[in-house]
Amino acid sequence: MFGIFNFSTMIMILLLIICTSTYIRQMKPDLINSHRHGFRGFFRRSAVIGDRLSPLVSGLCFIMGAYVLLIR
Repeated sequence: MFGIFNFSTMIMILLLIICTSTYIRQMKPDLINSHRHGFRGFFRRSAVIGDRLSPLVSGLCFIMGAYVLLIR
């Protein structure tokens, strides 16, 4: 629960959600479709972000991994 209040942990959780949603949408598109609203719509939006901004997301994942290994 305290991970939500830490900024770096919150960014890491958002990146993991984006990457996981994008992967699930590519493997099983029926689970994350465009007709969902509310909480499941959040996963659809994060999958769209992962599809459209994949170079940026992968760069941020690399930077976050280096941050975790070197700083923490």
